[in-house]
Amino acid sequence: MPNIEEKLKEIMALVFEVPKDIINEDTSPDDLDSWDSIGSINLVTALEDEFEIEFEEEDIIEMLNFQLIKIKIEEIIEG
Repeated sequence: MPNIEEKLKEIMALVFEVPKDIINEDTSPDDLDSWDSIGSINLVTALEDEFEIEFEEEDIIEMLNFQLIKIKIEEIIEG
């Protein structure tokens, strides 16, 4: 499986229509204009499809920035 961090950057760049190199561990909705409620839904859907996982509602609420999303994906994949 590709590196989770790199794949997450690629997906976020695609979903939010921004260059991949501006996404870092601190990237949050405050940094990206396109990271609004619809963007969040699109991100969750893209991540679930790519990593073949399913987020719980409380997981989604905690996904406040790149680092927290990465941690959540790792937790789900590692079970």
